[in-house]
Order: sequence, then structure tokens, then C-alpha cells
Amino acid sequence: MNTKFTLIAIIATALAGAAPAAHAEAVFKWVDSSGRVHYSDMPPPPDAKKVEERMMRGIAPASSDKMSPAMRQAVERSPVKLYTTAENCDGCAPARQYLQGRGIPFTEVKLTNQDEAAAAAKVLGKAKPEEVGVPALLIGSKPINGYLESEWASELTSAGYPAKR
Repeated sequence: MNTKFTLIAIIATALAGAAPAAHAEAVFKWVDSSGRVHYSDMPPPPDAKKVEERMMRGIAPASSDKMSPAMRQAVERSPVKLYTTAENCDGCAPARQYLQGRGIPFTEVKLTNQDEAAAAAKVLGKAKPEEVGVPALLIGSKPINGYLESEWASELTSAGYPAKR
């Protein structure tokens, strides 16, 4: 047997065992029934259109296999949507940071035009698009307009989301 080849094989095997396993996570892109594009690490709903799945290396978004049973159950029963806008939204960044800090998977819907605002108003129980207070949160079917951390914390806990990661 070739000694040089054997030595190389042993070193390669040792290095492969010592290196951290590269992980790949799925990221989904889809279009909902209102034509809005969503990106998430959670699989899209059954009625989603134009579904794309990409494997991303080196990132570790929350995936259902890494969630606690309580978090997984809360996500299945009451998925979270965050409604934001790029303009005049002082509370959008803190709202997003709150959800991320608490480890809650969510879909962000950025309202960029009147049609999107009208669709959001309907989902959030408002008669007119201008009545939607952003940021707004939809926990399952329960809408919350505006960001008040104590209210969001209470509603998310009531929906079964763990208080901490």
C-alpha cells in the first residue's frame, strides 16, 4: 500500500471529522393570494403560488426542527405576521427587534402601495387603509395595530409563544 496515499487519507479523514459540519437551511419564497411576496424559513401555506425553496449555507434561521415543542405548536396554531412600511414608521424597527429578540418566527409584510394597504386593512379589521397603524401584528387571526411591547408580549404569550427563547 502506498504510504503517502495512506497518510493523506488519514489527514483528510481527521480534518473532515474535526471541521464543524456545514449546515444548510431552507429558505422559502412564495406569493400569497393577494400577490404579496413572502420570504421565510417556514414552509409556505398550501395556497401559496410561485413557491421557491433555496438551501442556504452558513446561516441558521429558526427552523421547525430546532424549535421547542411549545414554539412549534404556537407557530402552527397562530402564525405571526408583522405589517410594516418604509415610510413614517418609527415603531417598525423596534417591533421587528422585539420579535427577533424573543425568537418568534414571523413573516414581514411591507406595505408599499395603496393596494397592499387596503388588503392589510381588511385582514387587520379596519374599514380604510389609512386606519391601519403600523407596525401592526397579526397573531393567528388576532390583529394588533401599533407597537406597544407590553400588549404584544401579553398577546404572544396568550397565543402560546414562550416568553424566552
